Amino acid sequence: MTTYSSRFLGSFKLPQQRPASGAIDDESTYYANFNRGFNESITGKRHHSYTHFKSAQWSPDGTTILTSSADNILRSFVLYFPCPFYPLKLLTNTHAKVRPTDLLESSTPLTLQPYSSQPVPEPTYATAFYPPFSLQNSASTLFLASLRSLPIRLYSPFAPSKVASYPLVSPTTEAFIAPHSLLFSNEEPNHFFAGSESCISLFDLQRDGDGPVSRMHTTTSRRGSGGVGMKGIVSALGMSPDGILAAGTFTRNVGLYDDNGNGGTVAIFPLQSPDSPRSEGDVGQGTGITQLLWSACSRYLCVVERGSDGVGVWDVRGTGQRLAWFRGRKALTPQRLGVDIAGQEIWAGGTDGHVRVWEDLGMKEGSIDPVAEFKAHDDAVCATSLHSSGSVLATASGQQHFSLGGHDGPLRAEDEDNEDDDNGGEVERLYDDSLKLWGL
Repeated sequence: MTTYSSRFLGSFKLPQQRPASGAIDDESTYYANFNRGFNESITGKRHHSYTHFKSAQWSPDGTTILTSSADNILRSFVLYFPCPFYPLKLLTNTHAKVRPTDLLESSTPLTLQPYSSQPVPEPTYATAFYPPFSLQNSASTLFLASLRSLPIRLYSPFAPSKVASYPLVSPTTEAFIAPHSLLFSNEEPNHFFAGSESCISLFDLQRDGDGPVSRMHTTTSRRGSGGVGMKGIVSALGMSPDGILAAGTFTRNVGLYDDNGNGGTVAIFPLQSPDSPRSEGDVGQGTGITQLLWSACSRYLCVVERGSDGVGVWDVRGTGQRLAWFRGRKALTPQRLGVDIAGQEIWAGGTDGHVRVWEDLGMKEGSIDPVAEFKAHDDAVCATSLHSSGSVLATASGQQHFSLGGHDGPLRAEDEDNEDDDNGGEVERLYDDSLKLWGL
């Protein structure tokens, strides 16, 4: 394996300082303090990492990065403007403190600053950009966010509060259901799918305050009629270029639906079939699907799981079986670690802070090792997102660190020989909760 040559372009590090006692200056500080105190009271564990990134993704026009983090703040980083003149109407946003600098024009690494920070009252389960998102049209700069125990919310980086909301209510308990996956339709940009417990709901973006237009249950019957179906939380959604909707669950099942998700069931299959070879070791092992990615030809489906050391590739149009296993991902953790595809390449980060690259998607069979890697962070890489041009890579890092009085987290190099401090002093641990950009 070779070391990938990448150029460091800029970074943003999450603030880790604890607020002063009793200081509640804004909504984000209040919720961060509340959630932190609640977790400590329940687990009895001291939370070393005050916050960390959970996800990061590029906007469809390649100008903005949206991140979610454990401090319950959605941050938008505007990095590039496609028009020669800066839109003056965007300057009226009170959240904007720093005018963005064109990333690729800088000769030295930049210190990134979020253009807007949107506090949310609950943890974020999923986010999705509006497909026509473009900075040249401020009305299109929208994204969805699924928050725990609340309706789905529509936000904009240039609006001080939510733009709209879409309740998903349980018909039996009348409680709000928070989807674990969100996906806009390829056929109709104003429609989006939301995955929840054994159900995929379809919403109309223009109907503020309304529930789903339709619901598709992934089980054939609540009583179990013996038909084909799958149970569990729909934790991942992915649409192929030719209109096949793939849905994955935490119970390790994948369902395929035609006609852009509005048609019938094409196939449902478990990731671990009874006749799978037992000699493959950890190949195909995982604890729940977290991401589904299609190849550009719509033939191959990449399945990403938590607690898995690789990425599985299924030949959907051909044999219908697993074609390849891209191993060595280093992701044996219950945390979601994002993966991205560029042509025939797969990019993924691991818990060791490295980003790895695999080649020949759909060209080889069996177990495939990465061809290159580079050290991106000093903690788990929770997000790996490629710009649409393929020239810039965004990575985000961080994870929760708990201890019961001992030390946890990676050691700093100068402290490795002094891990057992006879004087009882606390050894400084290395936490990396940052967003970084790399030139490829």
